[in-house]
Amino acid sequence: MLTNDWQYLASVGALGPGITRIATLGNNPDIDTGTQPEDVWAGAALGTVNGVDHRLIPRPTSATAMEAVSDSANDAAAGSGARTIVIGYLDSDYTAKTVVVTMNGTTPVPITPTMLRINSVVVVTSGTVGGANAGAIQIRAAGGLGATYAYMQVGVGLARSSMYTVPGGFAYDILSMVLSINRTDTNTRYASYSLCIQNQAGRLIKGIELSNGSEGPYRHEADGCAVNTIAEKSDVWIRCESVSLNDTNTTASLFGIQRPLNMTTLERY
Repeated sequence: MLTNDWQYLASVGALGPGITRIATLGNNPDIDTGTQPEDVWAGAALGTVNGVDHRLIPRPTSATAMEAVSDSANDAAAGSGARTIVIGYLDSDYTAKTVVVTMNGTTPVPITPTMLRINSVVVVTSGTVGGANAGAIQIRAAGGLGATYAYMQVGVGLARSSMYTVPGGFAYDILSMVLSINRTDTNTRYASYSLCIQNQAGRLIKGIELSNGSEGPYRHEADGCAVNTIAEKSDVWIRCESVSLNDTNTTASLFGIQRPLNMTTLERY
């Protein structure tokens, strides 16, 4: 029964305040043997822009002024594409917050709060283009001369990235990883992936490395236990270390439960 399933109870907030389900979904549409390794996020498609190599997810070193912009004029307040988006972000203290931004097409819209990390970008309201964004939407450094920190592919409605940054005062128990090579031709393809964990001080470890083929997706779990527990103020994401063939399209996701560090024994059970 669902009422006895602790993962379900946690995902709906029934095990105590602050206990929430966290899931990431990343996609990298094109990895070549000459460009590996690449992180699993949509922004890798940008390549090198403004001197920043977006094959690996850029992250600010401090809370940064950013702006939202589309490459389509239809993503605007009265347009047929995305009209408003909501950004889930962490401020300079690693506190989770959200902000709603009204798009203005190809004209950049300054975002009022500075942001240290972006954990999600989702279309909130839209016009007639399938309920999603007409163009590719970027959340990038203000002025457009730095890095892009979130990227929404055309028509997807959310910025697809495997990365998540744990807010201060919380831990993130990863319960499941899904790896998939999205087959777009008749070639059999293989790839290897690492679970990357980087703490606030910059120490990077690769908690696990797995391989997968294009015959089908692979789900990695640990018999109901956490695959890995990510500490507060740490980044976690999936990096594709190598591919067997050029033009490999891959998706990777993480699923788990985020819990307060001060959770009591009563709240645990």
